[in-house]
Amino acid sequence: MPQRLNCPIRLMRVECFSDAESLVPYRDAWNALDGEVPFRRYDWLMPWWHSYRDSHELYVLGVFQGEDLIGLAPWYREAGTTGGRTLRFLGDGDVCTDYLDVLAAPDDANRVAALLVDWLQEALTTSRVWDAMEWDNLETNAPLASEVARRLGQCQAIVSKRPAHNCWRLELPESWYDFEMTQSKSHRKQIRRMINRVLDTDRCRLHVCDDIATIDAAMEILIDLHMRRRRMLDQSGCFSCDRFATFLQEAGREMMSTEHCEVLWLELDGEPVAAEIHFPSEKTLYAYQAGIDPNRLHEEPGSLMQIAMIRRAIEQGKQAVDFLRGDEPYKAHWRAEPRTCETVRIVPNTTFGLIRHGIWTTKTQVKNWFKASLGNI
Repeated sequence: MPQRLNCPIRLMRVECFSDAESLVPYRDAWNALDGEVPFRRYDWLMPWWHSYRDSHELYVLGVFQGEDLIGLAPWYREAGTTGGRTLRFLGDGDVCTDYLDVLAAPDDANRVAALLVDWLQEALTTSRVWDAMEWDNLETNAPLASEVARRLGQCQAIVSKRPAHNCWRLELPESWYDFEMTQSKSHRKQIRRMINRVLDTDRCRLHVCDDIATIDAAMEILIDLHMRRRRMLDQSGCFSCDRFATFLQEAGREMMSTEHCEVLWLELDGEPVAAEIHFPSEKTLYAYQAGIDPNRLHEEPGSLMQIAMIRRAIEQGKQAVDFLRGDEPYKAHWRAEPRTCETVRIVPNTTFGLIRHGIWTTKTQVKNWFKASLGNI
């Protein structure tokens, strides 16, 4: 007769965190669920909360098995001007955080989604009530967020999706030569000319900051180049917002402490002409923000930096460079491919939720009508 082992049952539960300090002990467990996407980490999303919390409420749902964190919904509850209670992802808005998702190990995904939906349904009659979810610019069919949305739809919630900004990813071969062969003949000639005449000469030097001790100096270079270029284009530039600058400084330090951030700048004739901040995972380099010297455009500092960055990524064994959201022409020029994204809106089958959905639908119809009218003028 087989012997029965007395193994303790590890019950699963959902806990809602509304206080940032209570999440600090779970930093490492949270980071372990990032799915190789740096922007899903505690080290990125909690600095965002510190800078952008305003009057909103933290609404992070942790799924536990026993004492182990196995899933996470990194949300906040937006304080609406009309009294609405909308759940959004931490990191959204002006910061433009891409590839957000509900977090769990693949083997736990279905259980985590089911528990979250059960909890969210029960929350509709408690102080944790919500009457809408708005998830901005998720990758189309983001695995766990899509499963949560599907299950909420089965609970009579209304799920709406609309196209959002594409992200762009450049798949990398194993060698620089193989990469050159993926480019058009004319672009390949241009790349080789810039390498031979500039990048591989004494005029040019690539600096890499991956040390917290020097990040402030590196960020000064990035901010200066970014803002000078934006002013030339008569644009404000993201660093004109003090809290964005504060956020990125804090997030950069936190991410750099775990080797998930680097700042590169290219020096030409002893002067910085291009700079970028990247957030690498083991396989992918995410290029987040950049700046170039507007007085040296004739020397193509942007192209020089792209060559240096891609060549270095291949040398490091990266499999891809991700240029994130936005359809800027240079991304397709380098043979990056678009990855479609979507904005998801969910409203529960409650009186206030349905009222908000009606208002939102009417606003959308009016906006679309207005755009169509302008197109006919």
